Amino acid sequence: MLVARFVAPGRSRRLVIIAGGATVGAGIAGILVFDAFGLLVVAAALVGLGGIVASSSGIALLADATAAHARSSRFGQQIALGTMAAFTASVLAGALAAPVAAVLGARESDPLTLRALVALGGLVGAASVIPVLLIRDVPVPTATTARASRLLIRFAAIEVVMGFGAGAFIPFINLFFADRFQLSYGAIGLALGTIAVTGSLGALLHGRVVASRLGPVRGTAAVEFSSLPFALGAVIAGDAVLAALFLAVRAMLMYGAQPTWSSYTLSSFTPAERAAVNASLALVWSVGAAISSTISGAIRGAVGPGGFSVNMLVLVACYAIGASLVLVLFDGREPKGDAPPLVLPTAAE
Repeated sequence: MLVARFVAPGRSRRLVIIAGGATVGAGIAGILVFDAFGLLVVAAALVGLGGIVASSSGIALLADATAAHARSSRFGQQIALGTMAAFTASVLAGALAAPVAAVLGARESDPLTLRALVALGGLVGAASVIPVLLIRDVPVPTATTARASRLLIRFAAIEVVMGFGAGAFIPFINLFFADRFQLSYGAIGLALGTIAVTGSLGALLHGRVVASRLGPVRGTAAVEFSSLPFALGAVIAGDAVLAALFLAVRAMLMYGAQPTWSSYTLSSFTPAERAAVNASLALVWSVGAAISSTISGAIRGAVGPGGFSVNMLVLVACYAIGASLVLVLFDGREPKGDAPPLVLPTAAE
């Protein structure tokens, strides 16, 4: 609720993005400085909170600056750029682990090395304030609708289920490659980078190839269902290369659905509602992911490497339910957030 109010209409979205980025920076600094588990949790919470604030206003700003018919393509481009950045970061982190460890006189797996790599990433992230300062705010009409709360609940039901599914396995992908296949940091970085690149391709292609033919709702559900066999194949595969390829195809399909679904979601609300809606849905997704990650981590700790298979089964079940909810709750419904608000006649008229 506090985040939703912070990104409410009337506030400069550019300044909100900067404030969110500053919060992320404070959280990263805490991760680098603190050793106590409780303080590390607080620092991680700041990273998550700042990320939600910045991304919610940023996505709303992008939606406001883009015509409705082009919104899915713009979101796809934004996600593709983000995943390409993730590819670069993964490969660089893996490649720099050994030389950074050597400079510090530590091992690659030592906390000091990991903190140094996080610090380098934080410095690169801090540079993002420069293009943000060059962005101009888009005027946002203040009109809202009475149906927004009920509509938000329907979207939230999908987000919490998908978040629970994602949290079951996605946070542990690097550990999956390390524990099950004993890959080096460099090889893990290459695998994660490959997954990110294919995800960016999916984000660019989905709107043109799938959603243009099936529509945003059926197009989203179709690729989400199609991703499930590849998710299962990743934990069944006995070879690291095959597992990475399966996860890459899964990412291509799921990342492909993301811009289409985000565009459909924000197009269902008025410009004044979008930032708060995006923040609320991000929080709902994060709550589901946090609960699931906690449970999945405990399962992995109790079962060992075989726990990854259990975690992936949870992801598959939740994604199947989430894709079904997409169809049940929204099939046949056209988004109306960009339509002029209905003005009721007065008694004098």
